[in-house]
Parts: sequence; structure tokens; C-alpha cells
Amino acid sequence: MRNNLIKWIIIHQHPFSIVEEINFRNFVNTLYPTTQIPTADTIKSQIIKFYEEDKEKIKTILKDLPGKISFTTDCWTSPSMKSFMSITAHFIDKEWALQHILLDFIEIFDSHTGQNLKNTFVLGLENFILEKKVCYCLIN
Repeated sequence: MRNNLIKWIIIHQHPFSIVEEINFRNFVNTLYPTTQIPTADTIKSQIIKFYEEDKEKIKTILKDLPGKISFTTDCWTSPSMKSFMSITAHFIDKEWALQHILLDFIEIFDSHTGQNLKNTFVLGLENFILEKKVCYCLIN
């Protein structure tokens, strides 16, 4: 049940704290009175664990590709005035199928100058050891 709950939270972009809302807890307890609902901190820890596990799998897949990888990025500022960059990898896999994977989601702490965007992008590449695999990058 916990994995399904985490998947639901991720896919629908719910806050981790939804599990601590009284109406959510009442709803779950109505369906399954004996269910132990995890805390928001537990949900967050589990999502980070899944991310780290998947990150290692993705590193292996991308490292073993014979060719180069194209990247797209997107930058935006949230309503709370935090800036972010997402990095997506695009590549042809061993079965010649076009693939794309969201690699990273990085907070940008400085203004959106060319140098700062480049540094953020390079940081994302370094997190996946992909500096030598770049074919093309489109910054949006």
C-alpha cells in the first residue's frame, strides 16, 4: 500500500503533508481501519530513496550508450519566487527506440544569466557523469 500511496503523491504532485491532513486520514481509515498511515517525513524519505535507486539505474543506462545524448532544459520561477531548471536527456537506446528521461530538477539561486544557466546545466550533467556525452542542448 505504501508504494501505491507514494506513486499517487508523485504522479498527482500532492504535497507530502497530505498524509497528515485529517480528512485524508479519515478517508483512509474508513476504507481500511487498521492501516498505519506514514508521516510526511517518511513519505519524503521514501521518495528520496526511490530517486537515488533510479538515479543509479539511469546512470548505468546512459553511461553504456554508444552514442551522444541531446538535452533540453526548461527554467522557470515558482509563485514563491524560487527559480528552477529541469534537465531532460533524449537518446536512442540499444533497440533503436527514441527515449527521454527527466534527469534533474535543480534550484537556481542566482539570476538567469547565461553563465549561471550554464553552471546549473553542467552541475546536472556532473550529477549523472555525462559531461562527455553531450551532443546538443536546447535551453528554453
